[in-house]
Amino acid sequence: MDFRTLTVKEAFDNPVVKKIILDAAPSLAKYPIKLFNKKTCGEIFDLVVSKKLVPEDVAKKIEAAINAL
Repeated sequence: MDFRTLTVKEAFDNPVVKKIILDAAPSLAKYPIKLFNKKTCGEIFDLVVSKKLVPEDVAKKIEAAINAL
């Protein structure tokens, strides 16, 4: 599974991927990320890291965990 090309809808529809994301970055549950269903996870994670909502090292861990699936 390629994290960068995975859409947000696909990520949140998959319970394993959703659990990985929300366990590592529970603060993301506060935001309406599902509004970005057609965007890729790569685009969204670049945005949340640049806005300092998620630290870069946490984003890298999430990406690595999902790519390992």
